[in-house]
Amino acid sequence: MTSDEFAWGYAIRRQWADGCHDLFGFTPDAQTAQRRLDRDRRYWHRGPVRPAAVYLVPANAADVSRHPVDGCQLSCCPNTPGRGQR
Repeated sequence: MTSDEFAWGYAIRRQWADGCHDLFGFTPDAQTAQRRLDRDRRYWHRGPVRPAAVYLVPANAADVSRHPVDGCQLSCCPNTPGRGQR
């Protein structure tokens, strides 16, 4: 493990109506995170299937890289903009 794995930054959390969520797109840079969030929202805005919510959460790189790809419903995942540290 490297020290980069424990770096704090931001990830995108995409919440689905069935209670599952996605966590992806880690970056330590707030401006990059905001651009990625805006792009993701634009993508889903036009589609017939839309997430219930898409937002940034504070997270560390290790949590995001180890996060399940599909169907995660764990309550311990970063889930609010105020959770975590920087």
